[in-house]
Amino acid sequence: MWKRTLLILGLAIIAAAVIFACGPSAGGPAAAKAKKGKVVATVGSSTITTGDIEEILNRMPPFQRKRFADDKGKKELLDNLVNEELFYQEALRRGLDRDPDFVARMDQFRRGILANMVKKTLYEQEIPVTDAEVKKYYDDNKDKFMTPETVKVRLILIKAAQDAPNEEVTKAKAKADEVLKKLRAGGNWDKLCEQYSDDRGTNKRGGLLTRVRKGVRGQEFDDVAFTLPINKISDVFRSRQGFNIIKVEEKTAAELRDFDSVKSTIERQLKQQKLKTKMDEAVETMRKKAAIKINQDVLNAIQVDTSGGEGGMPGMPMMPGQPAGGPMRPGMMPGGAMPMRPPTGGAAPGAGPSAVPGAAHPPAAPAPSSSGGDE
Repeated sequence: MWKRTLLILGLAIIAAAVIFACGPSAGGPAAAKAKKGKVVATVGSSTITTGDIEEILNRMPPFQRKRFADDKGKKELLDNLVNEELFYQEALRRGLDRDPDFVARMDQFRRGILANMVKKTLYEQEIPVTDAEVKKYYDDNKDKFMTPETVKVRLILIKAAQDAPNEEVTKAKAKADEVLKKLRAGGNWDKLCEQYSDDRGTNKRGGLLTRVRKGVRGQEFDDVAFTLPINKISDVFRSRQGFNIIKVEEKTAAELRDFDSVKSTIERQLKQQKLKTKMDEAVETMRKKAAIKINQDVLNAIQVDTSGGEGGMPGMPMMPGQPAGGPMRPGMMPGGAMPMRPPTGGAAPGAGPSAVPGAAHPPAAPAPSSSGGDE
């Protein structure tokens, strides 16, 4: 099983090379570029150059590059590339580049790259957003830019699960009533909180919850906390956590964030919306030009296995580093630790920070709102 998995890894690594091998012959407009840099190692008739290594390092985030900055790291990187080349050559020797499953998978890979090249041209277009558009969005959606109303409270909680037996609920309620009686008789809040409260995160600091937003601790809690006068001790009330006693120390009303603090967020969101519209229009234009016919009955008859199990192509085991439900990302080594070396003649197709694999639309920007606080 492990040997087969390694062979599949070799096939994944040579994906880009096979794609170019199937392209125009040398000398044509799409002919492969000569490899760059000095030769670091040879593996049979193949070479690994400083250009190959530099391109891999340039694709890595800085924190990952540090791993390969010293001589030991460079040796590790080169060893991986040599091993990769050995698997590639062994796969060719066995004729695995003609394996039907492999050919089908590479066709899917090629289709995805070419489609992404078209999408990339749309993503990289300048999307103008004027200050007037940003200000209009702000004025029309002020409810989205409100800081939430919060309260600063002290809590004593006697836990009682909502599905707890009646005897346990009665006992918890009696305990809470006893604590409230002591508080109203002048008992020290902090000492009683440490002695009785079941809220382990706050009972050593007087039950302090500095900023509680509505909805976090449940409707029952909100109904009391946001109506109780400041510095007044509440009656015992039950919430989903159990029986509560609270004292409100401070209330902060909801406020509108000023325009300058959210301007850049709105601008990003408007650009995302315009880009989505542009993508939708491009798709619609292509659909109108194409002869598309949907056989709905055939589509509906497809059986989808939802029983679970590993993803990937039929008959092909999951690779180390491959996420469940899909193939390993192109250009990644086992475990996702290292991108693959570009094939002889140029960079791996689809690689690079500007590639947007498999996305029909850009990711939506988060709604420009604010919700801070401890709770």
